[in-house]
Amino acid sequence: MSELYRVLGVGRRADAAEIKCAFRRKAKSCHPDLHSGDKRAEQRCKEINLAYETLGNSGARALYDAECAQERRRRRQRLRSAAATMTASFLLTVGSGTLVGMWLLGERVL
Repeated sequence: MSELYRVLGVGRRADAAEIKCAFRRKAKSCHPDLHSGDKRAEQRCKEINLAYETLGNSGARALYDAECAQERRRRRQRLRSAAATMTASFLLTVGSGTLVGMWLLGERVL
């Protein structure tokens, strides 16, 4: 999911006026009429328009923010899951190494 706030250069707490001002500034700087034949400028302009369509509409913005929050929760859960797996692996490795070491010491004593 692209970061629409970053495309417009505003923060998540920006109000409608800030979003509109940022959209106009960005759209003016990369407008295809100013950069004729430049495919990157056209693509950038499309991204800016999409970002404004989403963030400029309060309902669409609320849905986008909810999706972003859900994605952040999923990432945190995957991170926690990976950390738990790594911890279990570490404990298993250390525990088995300790048991092997104790077994080897026991073999030498007898």
